Amino acid sequence: MFENLSQKLIGYRVKAARESAGWTQDRLAEAMGLKDRQSVSDIENGKRALKPDELVLLSDALDRELAYFLDLFQVAGEAQFSWRASPGLAEDSLDGFELRAGQWIGLLRWLREKEQNRPNPLKHALRLTAQSSYEDAIARAESLVEALDLGIVPAERLAEKIEQDLDIPVLYVDTIETPDGDSISGATCHLQDMGVILINRSEPEARRFFDLAHELFHALTWDAMKPDHRESNSVEDRAKIKRVEQLANNFAAALLMPQASLVNLIDRRRIDDTDHLAGVAAQLHVAPVALAWRLFNLKWLGVETRNALAQEHQRPTATGTPKRFSPSFVDMLHRSIDKGHLSARKAAKAMGASLTQLVDLFAEHSLPAPFEL
Repeated sequence: MFENLSQKLIGYRVKAARESAGWTQDRLAEAMGLKDRQSVSDIENGKRALKPDELVLLSDALDRELAYFLDLFQVAGEAQFSWRASPGLAEDSLDGFELRAGQWIGLLRWLREKEQNRPNPLKHALRLTAQSSYEDAIARAESLVEALDLGIVPAERLAEKIEQDLDIPVLYVDTIETPDGDSISGATCHLQDMGVILINRSEPEARRFFDLAHELFHALTWDAMKPDHRESNSVEDRAKIKRVEQLANNFAAALLMPQASLVNLIDRRRIDDTDHLAGVAAQLHVAPVALAWRLFNLKWLGVETRNALAQEHQRPTATGTPKRFSPSFVDMLHRSIDKGHLSARKAAKAMGASLTQLVDLFAEHSLPAPFEL
């Protein structure tokens, strides 16, 4: 599994491990018995291969397992993440989950390459910058609804269209949730050749769809306006939201509630009827408070009706909790094990699961186990 790993990828990991330890290149060169910092720089840039004894010294010096540098499914040093997480979630908990998520994403990339599923070189971009107006973000969202043919209820086909038309995998995952209710809502992962969206599958439906639309904005604008590594998912932090996140929120609202859908679903004679509007929110799979602000910003509602609608409870729908990860990811994993390209044990390790849990994952997607326990 290790022999095909490029010097460049190993270099990414050396740099990430060194910076995480707070070491300079000079200090690492001294610890490894290298001539000078240029030798470390060449290793990190993929210009110089590590010798086996140097790799052992490196592992000891930076207190990292050898697998950290050699695992095909590792994305440390390459992947950049932007997380939506509770302010109270400890940083080390988030860092630990990021390592787990990186393994899933590294495995996903490897599976795509095995199936010659190369990323589309013509990446879709929204042509927005941090100086763009909220109206610009809204207009791009409305255009994307049409381009992706999302229909009257964009939420229902959004994940499928993101994967199929934009070539951005969407993974529904179980994230951290503390006894105090702190959690991770979602994330965007940016790699040079691929973007991935992660969504907490246990979140309420309206939150899941809004997070998906919000993270899509980051996936499509990463090069123009890279988001912070961590942002708050707390409604109470609304006043602290940075401009890039405000643009993302405006984009997400328009993507899930385009004007064409609102015109189609809302009876303007009942525009002050909060019961009617709450029903429309349920049809669109958005929270009543999100619809309240969208209609208020469109000047369809006054303050009184906006506030009343914002107090309405989310109505239940029958969509249910998404299956873990995604059908395409699990199908690729199943085929790879079934064809002997990947052992069940290595697959389980990359997934952070036992063999029994791997069987359960396949069963969840109505697939037979491709191996015997």
